[in-house]
Amino acid sequence: MKRRGFVFTLDAMLALLLVTLFVTSIAAITSENQVYSTYLRSQSKYVAQDTLMMLRTVPLNQIVPGDVVEQWEKDGTLDLDLVDPNMNPLDIVATYWATEPIYPKKDLRHKAEVILGYILNQTLSGYNYEMLINDYTSPYLRRVGGNYSKAPDVSPATLVMSGYAYNQTPRGYMARAYLTKIGSKENTYTIRGGYVYASTPNSDYPVTVRYIVPANALPSDANVEEIEWFLEPAWVDSHYDVYLNGHWIWSGNVHNNLMVSDQSGVESALKTYFVPGQRNVFEVRVYKSGYDGGEDGAQYIRIRYTTSVPSTLKFPRRFYWEDVSASYGITAWKYFFVPGDLHSLNIQISAGNVSEDDPIQLSFLFDRSIPVDPTSCTYDHDTAIKTCYWDNSTISSTLSAHGYNYKQISSRYTTVIATVGDEDTDYSPKIHLIGEQSFIEADYSVPIVLSQYTVDITEPIALPDQGFTQSFSVSFDVPSGVIPLWVTFQFPWLYYTGSNPYQRITVDNDVISPTYIHDYESDGTGPSPFIYALARIGYTKDTYDAYYQPLKNAIAEGTNIISVSLGNGYYLEPRNGNGELTYAIQAYAGYGDVFPYFIHPGCKGYNITYYWQGDSNPHHILAGDEPYCDVTTDELLQNRTKYAVDDAIIRLFNNLGGNGTLTSPILIELPKSVNIDFASMGNIPGLFQPIQITLRVWRED
Repeated sequence: MKRRGFVFTLDAMLALLLVTLFVTSIAAITSENQVYSTYLRSQSKYVAQDTLMMLRTVPLNQIVPGDVVEQWEKDGTLDLDLVDPNMNPLDIVATYWATEPIYPKKDLRHKAEVILGYILNQTLSGYNYEMLINDYTSPYLRRVGGNYSKAPDVSPATLVMSGYAYNQTPRGYMARAYLTKIGSKENTYTIRGGYVYASTPNSDYPVTVRYIVPANALPSDANVEEIEWFLEPAWVDSHYDVYLNGHWIWSGNVHNNLMVSDQSGVESALKTYFVPGQRNVFEVRVYKSGYDGGEDGAQYIRIRYTTSVPSTLKFPRRFYWEDVSASYGITAWKYFFVPGDLHSLNIQISAGNVSEDDPIQLSFLFDRSIPVDPTSCTYDHDTAIKTCYWDNSTISSTLSAHGYNYKQISSRYTTVIATVGDEDTDYSPKIHLIGEQSFIEADYSVPIVLSQYTVDITEPIALPDQGFTQSFSVSFDVPSGVIPLWVTFQFPWLYYTGSNPYQRITVDNDVISPTYIHDYESDGTGPSPFIYALARIGYTKDTYDAYYQPLKNAIAEGTNIISVSLGNGYYLEPRNGNGELTYAIQAYAGYGDVFPYFIHPGCKGYNITYYWQGDSNPHHILAGDEPYCDVTTDELLQNRTKYAVDDAIIRLFNNLGGNGTLTSPILIELPKSVNIDFASMGNIPGLFQPIQITLRVWRED
């Protein structure tokens, strides 16, 4: 079975009707703009908060180019008697601010302005901004030409710097701790295929689908622990030939679906032929004589690996189609997930072995297919490659004309369908949808500022052992201390064309009440449109609800539950689906409070006993320099109110997902060969009058 379906005077009454429609339209537009404005304002606030966090936690020499730091050291902007480039910018500024009256000839306030002005100008490209330090600002601390009084929405973020007081006698100690390398983390990379098909009259006409893993998708040091490859044909009882990097892996008939990696010898062969750090090509050749060959949109390849590379997180700007070759015209559905607030879309599709007149078509699939005419097309007579382009103006205006906008694509999955060639034409050589030249290019806001201390983890979510069903729930836990980014799910799906089933999806956790993120009702009373291809579900930490109003903390620390309920005619299969949670941790703890002592007497460093979630064995990590004192994380917890270093290390472990104790292990293994580094501030001003720093961020258009 193939899964696709598709009595007053007349002038007075007319005048009253027109006025009513006009007023109603204005009200609707105003409401729509207010909702979107609220969401954009929240995004600007995240930018302000993330920028302040970066300025508070990341060392200056990791933000500013080395030649600039060197020049600042030479000209005295960085006064090395008071600060050093390993300090974060706000620590430097707070030190200058607190000690300015003690050294009036050093002009420390101006030096602070120069440093912050440079960083803000480089970091907040595309935004207007103004920073206030204890209500003081200057031209160095704001975007030239920006005027927040003219902006409809201004998003402020405020940070209070502890450990400093204006013109106070120095006293006490502070410390920070950080990693520049990890020993090991467990991670997941998944390729999820779309619905791809073309006619296959017999075994001489297979459809070839290639799933290309870019060279930079996995680190070169990745140790592949497991490869799962799930097949699902476009038609039941299809024949498969399976390859990896040109090496034959398996052949056979697939009825509904198959975890081919469970077949004898297959996973071993996959791990043998897969090469981390290089371009890898997973390939299937599929046919169903007299029908269509291809795959149905539930297929996936999931690679579990360990690596010592902290940050493997990428915010994709291009979402590529599969690479497909066939003897007849090709249809390829692309499911793409935008992990943020979408600003613009541009699309390119390239087809090889075609004539100039062969069609290349594009449509968005919501409750119905919305065709979008190309902005332009080109044809290369030498290579027989035709390429069509859809720019942002073409896409947005077409969607708007059909009642859709980019809010309905933000923080969720959307289906885009490409068709190349004529489905009844026999192409020789085979028509080719060129995957690496066919893509959706998205510009969107990202939910986190990445630094060299960012460690990202993607882990599988266990799904219920249910066959095709109309109702199920999925529960997953978010560790404490991490920054949840998004969750994504993929399911085999079955929709009976012509039926009109309701579709309800709710999310729930300890921070929010159960909330609909999708609600289509059969009688048309729900706020959401019917989704024809509910093969994917995904959402970010801060997303939209079913009414397209901002929903903060849709993913939160602790237990999270997503529930799906469907009416008659629509079914999903959790048993053969897959889900993933992606979150980030920061391997850095900036300067904290002021403590009476820096480190235990007689110690310049620690040999720390800690635990991580990968096993229940004690592990060891060195912090600082010799001589080392043996300590456990329990002892660090007990002494963190006395010693600055103990507190900094525990705060670092908290950012890594726990305390490092047996009952609260961290999420990653730390390398034996790499120290935890810590830096001190001795004889610093104590906390009597904290310094308040506010950053305003806005767009005027």
